[in-house]
Amino acid sequence: MRRVLIVQAGSGDAVLRSRHGDYPAWFARHLATRVELRVVRPWAGERLPPASTFHGVLVTGSARSVTERDPWMERTGDYLLDAARTLPVLGVCFGHQLLAQALGGRVERNPRGREAGTVEVSLSTVGRRDPLFAGLPPVLAVQQTHEDHVPELPPGAVLLAANAFSPVQAFAVGDAIRCVQFHPEMDAARSRTLAEIRRAKLDAQCPGGAEAVLASIRLTPEAPRILANWAERFVGVAPLRERSRLPA
Repeated sequence: MRRVLIVQAGSGDAVLRSRHGDYPAWFARHLATRVELRVVRPWAGERLPPASTFHGVLVTGSARSVTERDPWMERTGDYLLDAARTLPVLGVCFGHQLLAQALGGRVERNPRGREAGTVEVSLSTVGRRDPLFAGLPPVLAVQQTHEDHVPELPPGAVLLAANAFSPVQAFAVGDAIRCVQFHPEMDAARSRTLAEIRRAKLDAQCPGGAEAVLASIRLTPEAPRILANWAERFVGVAPLRERSRLPA
């Protein structure tokens, strides 16, 4: 069985963990039957293992900000770029931003505020041909929750997806690195819980903001296929004859 390292970049709060488990479990529900998963928590002082013992590396989201430039973030960014010399690397949300910064790009607080709930992203011409989005429509509904964003492509990257809120919703560098600002691992239930937890922040950004985000949330059944595509087309997992459908 192929082995994937999940680099956990943070931990959800107690309410979120009690209802849905911590961030690695969100990916495991889509991948655990298909690959052997190991989790490492560099933010908690755990040492990153040799990348050569894995077939792929995945970086989760986090409530932390890449702009903090904590030493563990710098070390992890360097580790990911080194791993990408020989392995596929997928960055999700915080992971997307961390890789962009490690590549020499810029991460900043989005002047439009927090993007949250269910939104649509549009695939670029390159994105429509990229194996990460194989079989997916050119306009894709996804779950989001982030304040920071990547305002422009990092050096050497090509745009895979965008929307009006954040111009870089997905990018690629070479054959190995793929990054998405949104959350293909997240379903509507998790999105609702996050909006409820962050109600005060959403309302502070805009009166009635929390209710607007909650009203936006709907099923996103196609988004998890991104994880299946990554496992099959980058990590080398055998395709499923019939894809299982999880609540999205």
